[in-house]
Amino acid sequence: WPKHRYSTIAGFVEPGESAEQAVVREVAEETNINVLSAHYHSSQPWPFPGSLMLGYHATAPKTQISLNDQELEDAQWLSREEIITRLRQGLFVPPPKISISFRLIEDWFNQSATVPLKTLLHESGTSDF
Repeated sequence: WPKHRYSTIAGFVEPGESAEQAVVREVAEETNINVLSAHYHSSQPWPFPGSLMLGYHATAPKTQISLNDQELEDAQWLSREEIITRLRQGLFVPPPKISISFRLIEDWFNQSATVPLKTLLHESGTSDF
């Protein structure tokens, strides 16, 4: 995993739960943030272990992260402005552009951005762009 690379929360749907319930559970397990709602965004085939990744956007009343387990080395809740600043400082590397995680971040970022994320990545010289 490259230095300063961040992605989105990921996990698996447990038997008996909906995909939306899995989003709520995974976010809580990994960050101690309680999601109020989760909305389907898109999907991506994933070759190992032969899975289908489902991407969701979610809302939460608080953004104070508390890592609950050893799954994550670090977790950040970044505003668009913080992403721009960290990109320019070389302190934020997004997931590869072919990933659903990138699409989730890009779509969220571009909703209110004055400059598209891919343009900023290209200007910053971030690899993979």
